[in-house]
Amino acid sequence: MTRLESIPLAAEMFDRGTLYPANLLPLEFSTFADLGCNVGYFGCWIAAMAGKRKLRGIMVDANPDAIHEASWHVHANGLGDVYAINGLVGAGKEGESSEFYLYESNICSTSHLSAEVKSRLEGKWKKISVPCLEMGKQWKQRFGETRCNILKIDIEGSELEFLKSEGAFLALCDTVFIEWHTWATNLDQIRSILEKYGFIYVNTIDESDAMGTAIFRRP
Repeated sequence: MTRLESIPLAAEMFDRGTLYPANLLPLEFSTFADLGCNVGYFGCWIAAMAGKRKLRGIMVDANPDAIHEASWHVHANGLGDVYAINGLVGAGKEGESSEFYLYESNICSTSHLSAEVKSRLEGKWKKISVPCLEMGKQWKQRFGETRCNILKIDIEGSELEFLKSEGAFLALCDTVFIEWHTWATNLDQIRSILEKYGFIYVNTIDESDAMGTAIFRRP
């Protein structure tokens, strides 16, 4: 770890196991996509849950420093068919770039720096330019029509734009863990889109006045 804020995140995910309950994972999964991967702990956890099965996947984050650490975790755990990519999803077409705002803590950066976000997080922000990615293209480039067994979405306010623009990729996904942020969307809007693509709402894992996390899967 290179940041103090990574310590409570690791404790929540690895020690207490409260962030993403293991009993909600699909059986015999072997592929995943982690959007908003931060330093890559979800990928490490998924690898541990997969046991001896070979794991394939893509991890994406707009923070170049965080994706550098995520890439380190990929190599340190011998995940030879998992790719850590710096980029922004749900923000534009492949080949374009978009503004992104890095917060002084690596766990709260966003592409939507609204007045409400600033009021909640009063620290320093830095604007950078990040390449836009289309997950459908990124996935098919590496894995073709292989299904994505687990999709995790934690993209700090861009979740609605992503869901609206990535229907082809969502059609390849089986289970979705999604964090929504109340300044950008709500669970009803998330449900409306995912149910249109054939998912059913399973459970809300966690919810507060600012955000929540829910799981959806195909019947």
